[in-house]
Amino acid sequence: MKKIYRAMAGFFLAALLAVGLASLFTTGSGTDGASTKKPEFSMQALLDGTFISQLETYYANTFPMRDTLLKANRWLNGFYYSSAGDDNILVLGGNTGAEQGGESLARQEYEKTGQTLENEPSSAQESSGDADIPGDVTGTEETLPENQNGDTQTPPEEATDAPEEETIPELDNPDISEAQYAGNVVIVGDRAMEIPTATDSVIESYAKTVNALASALGKDVRTISLVTPNGGEFYSPESMHQGLNSQKDMIDYCYSQMNGSILTVDAYSKLRAHTDEYIFFRTDHHWTQLGAYYAYTAFCEAAGFEAVPLDAFETGRYDRFVGSMYNFTANYPQSQTLLDNPDYLEYYLPIATTHAKYYADANLENGVPVSVVYQHLDASVSNKYQCFIGGDTPVCVIESDVEGPVCLMLKESYGNAFAPFLTSHYSKIIVVDPREFNRDGKPSLDLTQFAKEQGVDDLLVINYPYMINNSYYIAWLGRLVGYSAS
Repeated sequence: MKKIYRAMAGFFLAALLAVGLASLFTTGSGTDGASTKKPEFSMQALLDGTFISQLETYYANTFPMRDTLLKANRWLNGFYYSSAGDDNILVLGGNTGAEQGGESLARQEYEKTGQTLENEPSSAQESSGDADIPGDVTGTEETLPENQNGDTQTPPEEATDAPEEETIPELDNPDISEAQYAGNVVIVGDRAMEIPTATDSVIESYAKTVNALASALGKDVRTISLVTPNGGEFYSPESMHQGLNSQKDMIDYCYSQMNGSILTVDAYSKLRAHTDEYIFFRTDHHWTQLGAYYAYTAFCEAAGFEAVPLDAFETGRYDRFVGSMYNFTANYPQSQTLLDNPDYLEYYLPIATTHAKYYADANLENGVPVSVVYQHLDASVSNKYQCFIGGDTPVCVIESDVEGPVCLMLKESYGNAFAPFLTSHYSKIIVVDPREFNRDGKPSLDLTQFAKEQGVDDLLVINYPYMINNSYYIAWLGRLVGYSAS
């Protein structure tokens, strides 16, 4: 019997060795439009982490028999899916790659056709904050939706006039006591969530970096920090937002490490007070624009602005939106529930007249017209979240007819849905994505000089918990002013 076991073990090890050797010397063809170009090595790319990330992506996309192995993986996961019962649980490790960058409408169209996304907006489009993309109309203001608790719109006065303790809804966390934390992505039923884990030393580095940004821009520029929780804080099993996974604790600790001169925005409390509304997507890792609105009211309180009532905005809607979390978990059978229960995306149009352009670098030359909010995305655009300022671009400059100060926003994609609300208070909003600068193959940006040239009055730094726990992103943020927290 021992001989049989040894033979089986030997066969298994030989198979593993053969697959490993094959993966080193042969490649598959890649699938789903995945890149099959091997990344070029450079010392800078190795040090800033981009080479390893790109190599992992290349290796995963070109692994021999990739499709066959993925099908086998889905079949094996079917046993786990069946054992999950009505709760339909899936817990995954791995990284969704949000720190590496996002998607952009303008860049995708230019790379695909060699042409810009659209012509210069007409005056009518500018007044509504929109510049149409040719294609099918998938959302109009006539399709005004109800939110998930059956209400159409809730003016912020109704939420803030009453005592806070009377308006906070009970959290309806899934009761999955047997589920153990085992990764950073969890699907429970028809909701997928990212579950961040706190690393205090990294959070301290983030806070020090924001301090350095404020110091570099000087006392004449007001620095405002907004760290928002994600949906995992409110809708995951209770054990997944406690201890090291408590996003409230992460945010509180982060703010405690910032200089007293920095204005900190308590977006957490505003979002917590509206958890019975549609403030986070279920199939995407972002907040909805309604969630961004409640964070905006907290921003106004901190910054001294009067928030525009929610019912003052014209709205529209895109139906059947399936987002990033479905794409990340698509190889697992549990994700089918996400596909069968898609989100919708409701947007709020700027009240001010706006003009916006996307720029490939900080020289602000050869700008491509974009819309602050796109009302008519082509049906081929699956990621409807890109309707906000055209997605993630290096620089987006928004000008409005409001007589107000100039705001420079540093953000990842959570800031995209937030930016349209700022047009009611600033004459110009300059949106900069730190992931697009001062890295191998990316343009350079000296933020101190750039802010002086643009006459910046307010610096707003907006991120969600994954970024304040990500050393790569923090390094890129610091490089904007020549600072390293390490």
